[in-house]
Amino acid sequence: MTIDWSALLLVGLVAIGSAAVVVTLFSIGIKLLAVPPADQAVVVGKPRDDETDDVSDPTRPRSATLGGIVFFVLSAIGVLFGVYLIIPALHG
Repeated sequence: MTIDWSALLLVGLVAIGSAAVVVTLFSIGIKLLAVPPADQAVVVGKPRDDETDDVSDPTRPRSATLGGIVFFVLSAIGVLFGVYLIIPALHG
């Protein structure tokens, strides 16, 4: 039995790269959902808790909310495509 080292290296690099892309897309989505309203001043050192978090403010810009949702959908598509590639029954 021989190991195809170039194929193993290719699979490893693609796995690391795709994981980095999915994590980056998801984190950008989280960042966009954490955008505070435009009229709210940012106070450094202001204590925050989960009940008064900026994320739950309904006046967050719609473009930030839409962008966050788009990035979440893109990361989900990446995950689902990876699952499709891993499970042979899905692609014949």
